[in-house]
This record gives sequence, C-alpha cells and structure tokens, in this order.
Amino acid sequence: MKKADSTESITIEKVKALGKEKSEENFDRLLELYNSELAIPIKREVVSSIGRQKNKERIYQFISERAFEKTYMEFIYQMFRTTLYHSKDERFRELSERIMEHYDNEVLRKMKYYYENKRKKPKPPEHLISKPTLLVGDSESTLSRINDGEVQLIFTSPPYYNAREYSDYTSYQVYLDKMKNVLRECSRVLEDGRFIIINVSPVITKRPGREFESVRYPIHFDFHSILQQTGFYFVDEIIWIKPESSVKDRVGGYRQTRKPLSYKPNCITESLMVYRKTAPFLLDENIKQYDFVPSEEEKNEPFDTSNCWYIAPKSNRNHPAVFPEELCRKVLKYYSYAGDVVLDPFAGSGTFGKVAQKMERIPVLCELNEQYVKGLGDEGYDVI
Repeated sequence: MKKADSTESITIEKVKALGKEKSEENFDRLLELYNSELAIPIKREVVSSIGRQKNKERIYQFISERAFEKTYMEFIYQMFRTTLYHSKDERFRELSERIMEHYDNEVLRKMKYYYENKRKKPKPPEHLISKPTLLVGDSESTLSRINDGEVQLIFTSPPYYNAREYSDYTSYQVYLDKMKNVLRECSRVLEDGRFIIINVSPVITKRPGREFESVRYPIHFDFHSILQQTGFYFVDEIIWIKPESSVKDRVGGYRQTRKPLSYKPNCITESLMVYRKTAPFLLDENIKQYDFVPSEEEKNEPFDTSNCWYIAPKSNRNHPAVFPEELCRKVLKYYSYAGDVVLDPFAGSGTFGKVAQKMERIPVLCELNEQYVKGLGDEGYDVI
C-alpha cells in the first residue's frame, strides 16, 4: 500500500491484503496497526497477518515480546498458531511450549492436538454388523462384543437413579460410576468424531417419611463431567419440551397457599446432551465419507431451527419411560446417514431400534430386562 491508511479506514480486508503482500514495509505497517486502537476482530487479523510475513526473526521477536503481556486471548491464539506452523524452527517450538505453560489454556491444548494430528482422517466405517442386533445382558459387558469404532451414532436415555424399579442403586456415586463404565465402552465403539446424545433430566427421590426431605439430583450436570472423562466434548444442548398437562403437577401447593418458598414449577423439559467423540479433525471429514445429495423432497422438508423441540411424551403399558418415535426420528435425521450403525445401550422397549429400521439405519440395542428382551427378540433382531 503506497500510502498508510488512517486507523479509522482500516478493515479486515485491508489487513488481509497487507498480510498477503509480504514485505518489510508491510511488516512495519502491521506493527504500527498492532500498536493502534483498533477493534478486536481487526487487531486479531493484524496478529495473524504478522505471522504470515517472511521475516521469521521479526515474527519471533514480535511474539516473544507480546505473548506474555496482558492482552486479549484472541491475540494469543493467533500468536500460538504462528508458533505451531513454524515449529520446525527450534526457537518457535520452545516459544510455543512457553506460551502453553504460561496460560495452561484448554483452547491452546486443543490447537496443539489438532496441529500435531492434522494429517489424520477418519477411517471409512467397516460394518461387520450388517443387520439389527440385540445384545442381551448388562451393557457394560455386552458392548465388548462390538469392535472399536464400528458405531456411527449413539442415542440413549440411561436409567434414572432410583426413579424406577429397574433402576435401583445403593448410592448416587455407585450409579455414576456405573454410567461412567458404560460410557467408556460407548466411546470405544463409536467412530472418531461422531455423536453421542444422552437424554436426561433431574430426578427426585421419594421422601422416606414426612419428617425427611427428598433429594433432587441434577443428573445432566454430573453426566457432563463423566462424558468429558470418557472421551467426549460438549457440542449442544437440545431442550425437549412437553405439554404441561403431561407432567406431574408440582405447583399445586403454591397454587393454594401462594406462600413464598413453597413454589415448585412443573417440569416440562428434558435435556438432550449432544457430545462429539474427541477427534483430531473437523466434522467436515466425517461428512466427506458420504456421497449424499438430498432429494427434492428432503430439500423441502421442514426442519428444526432452534434447540427447543416440542414433542408429546409417549406411554407404554410395558415400559414406564418410552422414547417418543418423533424424538428418535429427529435425532436419526440430524446426526446419522442411511446405512449407519446406531446404538442404544439402554434400549428398554426398543423404540429407537424400530425407528432406525424405518429410516434405513442398522440398530444395535443393549438390554438386560428379560421382559423387554423377549419382546425385541420377536422383532427380527440377531440376538447375541
């Protein structure tokens, strides 16, 4: 640029142009801009453009002087990115390590992980499971019958702590430890980069007597921790909203007395916790495995634009907590492709498997309860 622009006229596009045109004159101008009062997104691009210049000595000097000053982390990330891409140079490698040690930051750690594994790609799925399969027994052990990375989606609603006859544990910690063991197996069988979706909501235990207080467990908060520990990271939370008429009335006492402190709202929501299995590549790489072109019908089909899904619950005389088919359909539509192997490690009456087959997925269900197993065995599953 022949004439320096005033900082008021500087845009991200102009900064990018400076970065592409590598010269000492442009390096001087970028340093001048870094020391100016600019909006954060523009100054972030300034730091990135400095890292793309030719003079490595000046780049190193800039980062080593500025990376440990009090500044915005957005700038630090760009400086760190530059040290990664120059890491064949011992000075930059050492500087990268100093930045990591100084900030001990989760974003920096993930940047380094992605950079060090940038040539890794997901392996195309090899489906040894080719038909609907039912694993009979405790999912903590039966999942060992599935090979590593053979599943493309996991969707389940785990047994709620001591809320049902089939879900009775001696303590909440015993319950969480059990769930952690199952999720560790889920992580092993799930393909790298694919999704696990857990449907949960808080649970309240019955009072042992009127003189005792009940205990309410925030299960979804605790599941976040064990999902992280077992190889997943948070992506989204989808809120399943039910008609208020379908849930237990908890607000009746306040309705009668209007006494403060006695208010208990009716719980019309459950959480669908959407997590991705840790992988050193972007989700784009998983998508590239499929030669998918939506049909005209699919292009015109309505879809959910928010994270609130309004779906009425379903009841079943044989199971007290049945997935609505519509809930399964949405999850399968948004998080899997036809032909994928999809897993429910707590299958219950098997609604997820039923919908999966309709949508040309290959369901794998785990179930311990003999009554539910008998019903599923009559529906064409390979029972192993």
